[in-house]
Amino acid sequence: MIDDFVCELSKVLSIKDWFERGETKDSCPPCMITPLASYYVGVLEEVGETELAEHLKQTYEQGDALTIAEELDRIKLDAGTELKSELEKLDCMAQSFKKSTKKI
Repeated sequence: MIDDFVCELSKVLSIKDWFERGETKDSCPPCMITPLASYYVGVLEEVGETELAEHLKQTYEQGDALTIAEELDRIKLDAGTELKSELEKLDCMAQSFKKSTKKI
């Protein structure tokens, strides 16, 4: 679980709304869907929600990024309070991630 993270955003958007906002100068929601979904799978498996984790994996394999974003939101709707809180922390982490402008 994500114990030490504190969300500092004033508002965390639904993943679908965040995704549809699209890429900006500082962030790339479409780029973050894959790692975010992977973290969701990890948290779901950690708390024993293997059926949800498997369903998310199937959605990832079959769907486009918007479908995955919608599935991440749906999972939170069905989650218990503690699990939902952990998933919302992941949402905040993804939404507060800033693209690097450094050239390697």
